[in-house]
Amino acid sequence: MKAAPFLLILFIFSAGAEALAAGASIDKKKSPAKYEDDEIMFRIIERNPESISAFYQGREFSKQAIDEILHTCYVTVIIKNKTRTTLWLELDNWRFSRNGKTIQRIKRDYWQKRWDKINLNQAHRSTFGWTLMPESRDLREDEGVGGSVVIPTQTTPFLLTANFFTKPDKSGPIKTVTIKDARCVKDIKPAP
Repeated sequence: MKAAPFLLILFIFSAGAEALAAGASIDKKKSPAKYEDDEIMFRIIERNPESISAFYQGREFSKQAIDEILHTCYVTVIIKNKTRTTLWLELDNWRFSRNGKTIQRIKRDYWQKRWDKINLNQAHRSTFGWTLMPESRDLREDEGVGGSVVIPTQTTPFLLTANFFTKPDKSGPIKTVTIKDARCVKDIKPAP
């Protein structure tokens, strides 16, 4: 297994464990953060600032780099294609919004400018890039992918509408997943 996919898988699955350990877990009875049908499994893992910070500290990121990351909202998503055809993950076809107003996604070029400003080394830039959701890729039958999509910090819940073209040539019907009341976790709730 190559280092990049292994790190991504470790990052995503440790995120859920860290959230549980920190007491910031999703109430599964009320959670709007998962959608599943015969075609797709789509799950958001709500990550708090402490778990994000711990992940990057463990990879020896500078405090300055971690502070840059913590000024944003991580929407960590795991997707599994359950169809017998291709689903096209293209982040430009996703929409984050609140009250009908679009929340602009923070794209990769933003991060390159921030990393240039603080002189982040290439190894850390690569590690950070591996934790982000790919901008575009095809998901084949039974294939999954995960990573974080970054938006400006939000203090109130928002709507995520993820659209996926289908079939290898994108000629199939668009598959839409809507997650209502998605949120940025900013506070850590103490364990009972």
